[in-house]
Amino acid sequence: MVAGATTAGLGALAGTARLLFGTERIYDHGDTADMGALALFGAPGSFGDLDSFHDDAEGARIVTVDVPGWGFGPGQAAYMSTVTSDGTVFTATTPFSDNQAQPTGTGMEIAVFEPGPMRFTRLVVPSTTGRTHLPRADAGFRGVGGADVADVIVTGSGPDERVMFVSAVSYFGWDTAVYGELPALGQIRRPAPGQPWSYDPTRSWTTDQLAATALPGVAASAFPHEGRGEPRWSRGPAAIARLPASGHLVIAQYFGSSTLGTDQGALLVVDTAGRVRASWQYPEVQAFGVPVVVNPREVVTDPTSTAGDERFVLISDCRTADHQVVSFPIQEFSYSAGGAGQGSGTITPCSTAVRAAVDGSRMETACFDDNGTLYVARTRPDGLRAATLAVYPKIDGDRGLVTRAPATDGWPWRGWGVANPPEYFVAGTDSGGLVRSIVFDPASGAVVLAGLDGTLRAVRPSGRGRRMTFTVGQPIDIGLGRLRGPSNRYVGLRRGAVDARRRVMWLPVNQLVLDAIAWPYPPFKLDQWLMRVDLRAVLA
Repeated sequence: MVAGATTAGLGALAGTARLLFGTERIYDHGDTADMGALALFGAPGSFGDLDSFHDDAEGARIVTVDVPGWGFGPGQAAYMSTVTSDGTVFTATTPFSDNQAQPTGTGMEIAVFEPGPMRFTRLVVPSTTGRTHLPRADAGFRGVGGADVADVIVTGSGPDERVMFVSAVSYFGWDTAVYGELPALGQIRRPAPGQPWSYDPTRSWTTDQLAATALPGVAASAFPHEGRGEPRWSRGPAAIARLPASGHLVIAQYFGSSTLGTDQGALLVVDTAGRVRASWQYPEVQAFGVPVVVNPREVVTDPTSTAGDERFVLISDCRTADHQVVSFPIQEFSYSAGGAGQGSGTITPCSTAVRAAVDGSRMETACFDDNGTLYVARTRPDGLRAATLAVYPKIDGDRGLVTRAPATDGWPWRGWGVANPPEYFVAGTDSGGLVRSIVFDPASGAVVLAGLDGTLRAVRPSGRGRRMTFTVGQPIDIGLGRLRGPSNRYVGLRRGAVDARRRVMWLPVNQLVLDAIAWPYPPFKLDQWLMRVDLRAVLA
């Protein structure tokens, strides 16, 4: 048992599943196989009006499942997700403000849900001094502190399978002599078969510990000293992805550094032993003569990559110095692991940062299929509605991102933010809300989109390269509107995780405050949920 963790819903307890229209049924031992296309898991009594909801157009029913002991900690909302080979779902956490620099809790935690025994664990990560409650001392911050978990991924297999996570803001002004430090990069493992998943402090690292593995110049850039007597600055690790050949981890560092004199973010590669292998600082760029601040937000790796040329794409939030939004671009990079020595890897831009169209739309989130085809969900200029899906297939060993907009010498000043239309815009994918989740189902080859309007939509491709066609399914309402509570609450969703073996997708459904309440405020609890999507039923 991890220090500070609480567990509930042991194997003897069964969840209560309510089918709509008043029918009830008990699923012994967590049997979720026959719950239908959509099932929403959460705390008893937390499902709002979903008990009377039915999508007559699609005939989709939503089963609500009471999980005894379900509950995130004060100030913690559901965020990104991943799923292990045994079907356990891990959900990262973010503040109610949806801004990791504005914490609304006092600790660091990850939600762990095991569908088999219907067991929910609030896995609380202790600091280096064993503390799980780390409030900032300043009275004006109302006792908030702790840290977020920005992203979670699975690495390894068999007994070496682990869940790795990053924290965007792993320190928030508490006294480290008393409260210690929280990890910027951490690991979770099963100590032995049948034992609960637990935090592994021996394979988790603070910013100072990561910096100690890097060459001095890299340490100064990747983890600079920003405040006297404080831990090194992590620069906001916002996303993590596993590179397919080396197994190393590429991390998007969202923030700049006052010490370095730049607002631009950076990229970092570490191995699973916590050693820094490579770093790359985003250069100063301009769009039409206007300086642009680039904050790397999402990294996605190409599964068809080979050793020495492991490809990944980066999506960044972009703005001007006066905080006006600049259309978010996508950019392709290559990583070479090099030798086994310290800092032996290199990160190289292959393309410049591009947009699919010069119409104010934004590159929002992306995934690859198993052929190396890149699918990019886009957002309209209003930042709320989906634009058409952009598809960049791999043709003759490369994608049009690189062949049409290569990162030649001087690329930061020539061509940054140019239009690079994809081979395909998928008609019919622009009728929903901003896409927060795009995932690939390897069994069917379909791509599943989930939008803030509370709809799912499947896109089925046929063919490859220059000969692709697409079938777009009808939107399926997952009932977010029926979960919405008071006007100062916001219900949304985040990146889902596909369990390919069981043909299901797990989708975090969160409740936030955003800016409806002036921050900071004392920590309190809000209901959070997890939706199970039966891909066989949805794609049928």
